[in-house]
Order: sequence, then C-alpha cells, then structure tokens
Amino acid sequence: MTNSQVPSIVLNQDGTISIQVDVYDFDTGTPVEISGEATQDSGAIASFYSVQAVPAHADGQSASMWVKSVPVVEPNQFDPHFPVTITVRAALAWVVQLNGNANPAAIPRLPGEPIPVGGWTSNDFGAAVEPPPAAAPAPAVPPAQLRHGKWWDRVKRDPLTSVMTGRFTRLFPELPGARFDQADLEKLAVAMTAPPEDESAEKAVPDPEENPGIPAAYTYLGQFADHDLTFDPISQLRERLTTKSQLQALVDFRTPRFDLDNLYGHGPDDQPYMYEEDGVHLLPGAPMPGNPFDPRAVQLPRGPNGRALIGDPRNDENRIVAQLHAVFLRFHNKVVDYLGGKDQISFAEARQQVRWHYQWILVHDFLPTILPEQIYESVFPDSCPSPAVLRLRENDLELMPVEFSVAAYRFGHSMVRPRYQLNQAIELPIFSGIPGDRNDLGGFRPMAPNLAIDWRYFIDLDHGVGPVTPQLSYKIDTSLVNPLGKLPPEIAKDPSSLALRNLMRGSTFQLPSGQRVAEAFDMTPLADEDLVIGKATVGSPKTPIKEIARSFAGNAPLWAYVLSEAQVTSWKNAHPGPATNHTPVRLGPVGGRLVAEVFASLLRGDPTSYLYAHPAFQPAADFMPNGTFGLAELINVALCRTP
Repeated sequence: MTNSQVPSIVLNQDGTISIQVDVYDFDTGTPVEISGEATQDSGAIASFYSVQAVPAHADGQSASMWVKSVPVVEPNQFDPHFPVTITVRAALAWVVQLNGNANPAAIPRLPGEPIPVGGWTSNDFGAAVEPPPAAAPAPAVPPAQLRHGKWWDRVKRDPLTSVMTGRFTRLFPELPGARFDQADLEKLAVAMTAPPEDESAEKAVPDPEENPGIPAAYTYLGQFADHDLTFDPISQLRERLTTKSQLQALVDFRTPRFDLDNLYGHGPDDQPYMYEEDGVHLLPGAPMPGNPFDPRAVQLPRGPNGRALIGDPRNDENRIVAQLHAVFLRFHNKVVDYLGGKDQISFAEARQQVRWHYQWILVHDFLPTILPEQIYESVFPDSCPSPAVLRLRENDLELMPVEFSVAAYRFGHSMVRPRYQLNQAIELPIFSGIPGDRNDLGGFRPMAPNLAIDWRYFIDLDHGVGPVTPQLSYKIDTSLVNPLGKLPPEIAKDPSSLALRNLMRGSTFQLPSGQRVAEAFDMTPLADEDLVIGKATVGSPKTPIKEIARSFAGNAPLWAYVLSEAQVTSWKNAHPGPATNHTPVRLGPVGGRLVAEVFASLLRGDPTSYLYAHPAFQPAADFMPNGTFGLAELINVALCRTP
C-alpha cells in the first residue's frame, strides 16, 4: 500500500521551509502529487503543493522527494525551538482529457439517476508532472488547518466589499457605517477595561459583579455555540484579528447553522480518527479521575503531539470550553446507547437526535437566560420563532450577519470572570499574567486529572438542593475584566486589549452606530447621558460615553451600545426597584433583538433543525426527570446522574 512520511524539515534563511517526503510503493517515474499543511503552536502555517515524478530508487525502498522553499503565511515564522505538526498526502496524479458527447444514447445511465442529456468520455490521459521541480505553494490555505484568527494576515489587503460578498450579509444594508478616530476608540477601550483586582483584598461575598440568574456555564455554552456557528479557523481566539489592515477580511468557512459541526467534524467517513471503531460512538479522550463528583470524566481525545482530535480546534482554546466539548461528546455516546447502539441506530440518526436536543437547549434555556422575557416572547412566541420578525432574507441564510457576529454576540466577553473554581480543590485564573507560567485556564494542551471540572460549580445540577452554590457569570455591562485588557502575546498583540480589538473590528466592518440600529428597529435610542461606561454595580463610577470622546455623541459603536444598553435598561426596569447589585442584567432591546432574531432566522432556515424538520420534537422523556430539558439536564445525562 502506498504511503509517505516526513523524516525532516529544513528552515531556510529566508524564512521558508523545505520538506523531505519519503514515499513508499510508488514506481520510479510515477507522477505523484504531494500536498499538505505544516503548523506550529507559534501560529506559523505553511501550505504546500507539488507534483513530481518519483526519482529512481531501489526496489522495496522509499524514494526521497523534496518540496522546496515553502513560504509561511505572514506575519508568523517557524521557530526551530518548537515542534512542528505536519499533515502530508502523496497520491498518483494524472491529467485526463475527456471529449464532450451530446448523444444521450452514448452516455451510460446510472441506476436510479435522471436520464442523461449528454456527458464526456475519456479520450487521452498522461502524467501530470509540472515542469519546474520546485513546489508551487497552494493559493489558499485549506480551512481545516487554519488557526483561528491568523486568517486575517493572509487577506488583510483585500477590500471589505470583496470580503463581504458571498460570506457575510448585513441586516440593515441601508444604514451608513459609523466612523471613529482611532484615538477615540483607544480611549473607549481603556474605559471599558476594569483596573486590576487587589489580590490581597478579601473577596466580597456575594461578588457584586456577579450576574444573578446566569450561572458561569452559560458563558461557555455561548462560546461553544459561537464556534458551532462560525469558523474563522486560523487562531486560538477570534480576537487575534484587530488591526485596521487585518480587519479588511473575515471568512466564515462553515455554514452558519446550529448543527454541531464543531463536535462532529465531517463525520466518521472523512474523520474516522474522531470515532470509535463502530463509526457511531465518538472517541473519548484520556480519563480524568481527579474529581470524585465525576469519576468518569474524560478530556478531549488527542494525538501523539497533544493536539485535540475534534471538529473545531477552537474548542480546545481554554480548559472550560474544552471540558464542555467533552461533555457533549459523552452526551452523544449516551444518546447512542439510549437508542440501542450501533445495531439499532445509524450515526446520522444519533447525530440528528443530539443536534435537536442541543437546539432545544438554545431555544428553551440559553436564550431565556440571557434575554428579557418580553424580548424572548416577541421573537419566540410559544417557543417557536415568529416569521413576522425574521429579518434575514431567504437567500441570506447561508451568510453570517455582521451586526450579530462582529458586535451583538460579543456580549459574552463581558460575562467572563477573572478566575474560576474548577472543583473543590482547584481555582485558576483565565491567564496567569506571568511569562512562561501556564498555571491558568489556557488551552491547546492536555490537562492534568485534578483539573476535571465539577460542574456543580458552574451550573445548578440539583435544582437548588445541592451542597454547592454555582459561581455566576459576570454582568453584561461595559466593563471587561482586567486580564482581557492585556491578552498573552501567544493569543493576541498589537493591540492586546480585547475591548480595543472589538471596537476596531466594528469600525473596519463599517457597522452602523447603536443609535441607528435602534431607530431601524423603530425604537427610541438611549440618550447620550444615559449611555454610560462602567461596571453595573451600585456606587461604581460610570461615565457617559459622550464624555469619553465627543465623536460618540449620538454615534456609539454598536458593540459598546449593546453592552451599555443591557446594564441601563436592566436597572431601569428592575422590579421591585430601585436596582441593586442583585438585579439581573440581561441584553437590552437592540442587543436582545439582534441575538434573538438571528438565532430564530438560522434555526427556521435550516432544513436539518427540529424547528424546520420536526416542530413537534420533544427531548427524550427519560432525559427530563423534572419535565424540563436544558444545559443542566444535558450535563446530568452525560455524567450518568439523576438528581
């Protein structure tokens, strides 16, 4: 059987790499196509493609071939101090000439296929060996190997109009894009980033920044759903892309659907290494027996190099979303067993059931948790989307609305806590803040068994009667925790502030201001003096956005408007008033409608969703011991728990 391996890679002085590929069981002179991708944790990526004739070699021995001077995607470079992961393919390569034939009688008809009206038949063929021996780099880096965020570096000079076409859509194409000076955006980003916490000070109990009613697990369910919808696959965090030139482009390589392709990838036929031998169960990772509450915990399946073998590598970007992914993996396997296993159910049938249970959670649990009841009911009356409010045109359902992806759905950044209690014994910061110290929640690496999450610390699994009080998300407001103001250099730099990256993105995508979007929704925009920046806590300083820069008067960046609107309207509508630190903060009218309508549109427009294909769907009765099914119930099923 033909195969290949890579015994060595050479880093050249000009930054390119040359790759030695040993091929086996190819005859001398055979035209062979060599292609693949080389990646490094530093963010360096190189894609290569070459067609060469196999050189002379002894029978039974390998033939050594070189793909020379392969360029790396700028600005990153390969570093010889770190390992390289390479995927390589070697296959026969031939050119075949086929002549046209309009005579249907001369064309073979396949059983069950329509009657042919014509076709092409082979006339000649020959070896496909390109004249120059040097490798010709591929014109595009295949999406499967791109790291989330680095894609900008490859297309940063493309005009925005060419990037939008066929990839993104606008909900309000008639609205003008808001314009801002870079200096004003920098001032706003500073104001939207909280100062460092005093580690020596005793923690307030309860923490006034916590958001009552929104447990911490929903922050990461939102991130998991975001990865399911979008695939900008070049970096560890989407927030790596923020300079004005980088932000000229963004590709959504996946269909924007809630279809769990981040869990399933391309399925067992194309990615069998993600599945058990039966092709129905997902392959679990190594056991993590360090948590007595969940002794069957597993981490993500990983290859010999430590990389996660999952549908979307971004689900390994932090330890919490990685373990949530593992929970979904276990839930899939429980569903397979519940439905009778391989002998009774196909992979496609199991996947459909898991997708529908997941979509049910989004509609019946996630959205009601983050939205005010009035907004949820206006878009999902009787938990079914109302066609009257869907703004996405039918032919746009394959595209991602930029008002949603670049602004409104980034509300989750404000919900991130600076530290998380993983289990009774372990609490870790999101970033250590110390160069070289990886004792934090950073991902893209195997986890020690004692880091297994006790999910009772993230969500109420026992309906209020358990011994553990879950930690809550932080409030949806205009204050991001301080560690997000200086992301580690391996995640983002120039700038390293997440708030500034988001603001610059919105400006580059020419998003309309929050006030213009409010008017487009037939809403009265918030007054400038009410649109404040600061923590949604009693007594904390809050600055009207117009005082940060005059250019924001009547013209607030959409992302900042959505966050400020959430805290302002939640406090204004507090019942019974006045608002206190215990007042829940949920999305406001503009942000809530943007998120709810896009969810509704994508679910209603997806032929595979339960709302489209089977509106009467109900979760399995055995999964709903208390008559409801949400994230807590999914976790309990995955963990084999009955509260």
